[in-house]
Amino acid sequence: MKSISMEQKEKTMQMLFMEVSRHYAGRCFQQFAEMGIHSSQIPIIMILNRTDGCSQKEMAEKLEIKPPTVNVSIQRLEKAGIVCRRRDEYDQRIMRVYLTDKGKEIVEQISVRVKEMEKMVFRNFSDAELCLMRRFFEQILQNLDDMPGKPVVKCKFSKKESVDKC
Repeated sequence: MKSISMEQKEKTMQMLFMEVSRHYAGRCFQQFAEMGIHSSQIPIIMILNRTDGCSQKEMAEKLEIKPPTVNVSIQRLEKAGIVCRRRDEYDQRIMRVYLTDKGKEIVEQISVRVKEMEKMVFRNFSDAELCLMRRFFEQILQNLDDMPGKPVVKCKFSKKESVDKC
């Protein structure tokens, strides 16, 4: 086990939290890049995994980004054979987006890699420590939600939400 340097002792909780977050995200993005997926495409792929056949407009609303931004990502995913677009059977003006078989395989690969990463990140923690850490993370999220003002970014495709719509 590495000894803790003086610099690490002096880091604030916020600095450590941000460093862990950046480092973890960087490792995840590296894993996705090895699969040929850009990190910005992951939310679209995961939305489609939960609700295949979303419209581009629904995805843009869910991700709180502009429809043209979604369109660019979908075009790239379509070119890579990960998604396909089809007109809505009831309203021909609406384009629905679906995962292809390759896209479904990518979702499986993402799931496996995320589980592997989680195993590596949380190794050497006891079940009690992991339970406590989960409780701390949930409390941090609640504290952030309770802060006054509108949050800048909030994940809108968590498992807790209904999966009836995008």
